[in-house]
Order: sequence, then C-alpha cells, then structure tokens
Amino acid sequence: MAATVGITTYNYEPADLMALAAHAERLGFEGLWFGEHYVSPRQYAGHHPSRKETPKDKNDARDKDIIGDAVRIYDPWFLLGAVAGATKRLKVGTAICIVPMMHPLLLARATITAHDVSGGRFLLGTGAGWLKEEFDAVGMPFETRGARLDEAIDILKKAWAGGWFSYEGTHFQFPDLQISPHPVKVPLICGGNSGPALRRVARVADGWINSAKITLDEAQAMRDTIEGARQQQGTAGRPFDYFVRPHTPAAEDVAGYVKAGFGNIVLWGPDVWPNDPDMPVETKIAGLEKVARELGVSALAEAAA
Repeated sequence: MAATVGITTYNYEPADLMALAAHAERLGFEGLWFGEHYVSPRQYAGHHPSRKETPKDKNDARDKDIIGDAVRIYDPWFLLGAVAGATKRLKVGTAICIVPMMHPLLLARATITAHDVSGGRFLLGTGAGWLKEEFDAVGMPFETRGARLDEAIDILKKAWAGGWFSYEGTHFQFPDLQISPHPVKVPLICGGNSGPALRRVARVADGWINSAKITLDEAQAMRDTIEGARQQQGTAGRPFDYFVRPHTPAAEDVAGYVKAGFGNIVLWGPDVWPNDPDMPVETKIAGLEKVARELGVSALAEAAA
C-alpha cells in the first residue's frame, strides 16, 4: 500500500500514549495527531461534527467519548512535545487545534516551539471548534470564531515568515513585533467537513484533514469540493495534501481510499490501540502489529530503512 498511515490520539493516559508512540515509530507509522478540548461542560447543546443528524438526547455516546465524565482533558502541546522528545522519526500534529480559543500570537509561539523541538516534524491541524459552552467557559466569543480563525491564520503565516511583523485586523491588532528572527516551515492542515471550512482549506491551507471518520464516498465528495474551490480561487497550482480518516481501519476498506488517490491515511486511535487502561500493553502491541502488517506499514518502514 503506497500511502502513509498515521494515528489520531485523544484521552490516552500519558504512559499509554508514550507506549503507543514508541511502537508506532518502530512499526513505521507516519505520525501521531493530538486532539484538543479545553474543558468538558456538564451541559451542552451542540454535537460533534461526526453526527449526521441531531439525536433527541443532547449528550449522545459519541459526544461523551470526547467531552464526557470520564474524559481526561490533556494539553496537546505538552503531549506532542513529550512524544517528539521520545522519538526520532514520528511526525506530530494537532487534529485539531481549536484556533479561535487561543490568541494567535500565543499560538504562533507554540507552533514555532513545536517545530524546533521536533526538528521540523510538526504539522498544525486547525479548526474553528463546535462546542459553544466551551468557548463561553473561557470567555471567548463563539459566533465570530470563523472570522477570528481566518485572521489567526494570517498572523501565523506572518510569524512563520520570520522577522518583524504587525497586524491590523477586525479582531486582532498589534504593532511591530517578532517571535522568530528566522523563518520556519510549518505545514498548515485545515480541518472541517462543512462548506465554509472546505472553502477555507482551498484558500489558505497546505492540506486538509476531515472531521471524525468518513466514508470513501464522503471523502471523494469533499475532495471534489476542495478542488473546485482551489480552481475558483486560483490556488490549484499550490502543493496540497489530503489526510483522510477512514470509517474503518480494515485493510480492504483502507485500500479503497488509497486506490482513490488519498495518500495519507489517519486511523482513529481506539480502533488500533484500545483506550482501555486495564488491557495489557502486550495485547495492544500485538493488535497494532497486526494492523501494521495488514496495511503494509511495516513493509514501508523496512523499505525506507
């Protein structure tokens, strides 16, 4: 299978995450992606983008997997730094960073640090967020999150260019300052499945990662939307990568995405490394090795060695 294969992580105990990182690198997986939430509200009205429809109950099982009572809300920046320091080849990325919940200058500093600490192995996956009560809890406006995401991306690119820069926008303004005197190359991977998100992807991103898990038909339809928008916006000539989270990790299913031209597969962590503290780590390792064999990940690692 001629594709890279990464893994999305979320809500893993630190020791379990570090074991996953070590064996993912050993087996030839491309990287680990870190999800983000700031808090778990006890009550909320919205739903994760993986929902295809709004169920009658406001706190369904999928939402509870992400912001439920038993979920540990860890800082992805600290975790990806720990993983970067403990590995040599594995890429680390955010999938996704809720950009409108952080001031863009603080985020720029974090991304430049992640780039340098990892030796250039960092990818910034961005998104607008979906949970209004989370924004409310930290005093950030929810309704303007899309516009603030757009301005934040502008600011990030100026910061990554190195040297002094200023900004005068609707939501952010500041005089000349700098974070890095030298340029850094941080791939900007914009997330989201909605129309506005896909148009943003086409306009500013180096790549796209979908929300949740999607079918091949959904992935192809969203790619068509992105490519159409890239043509309309004059960005079709810019190098661009697709990072797709398939609906299952089964080899026959993943092969369909690869055959359709999706060269970067990102598996949902619990599908390949169960998030069960009581399961022996040896069992998890054996399961990950099985996935690596079935998807040809180990063969790719051996060929690159």
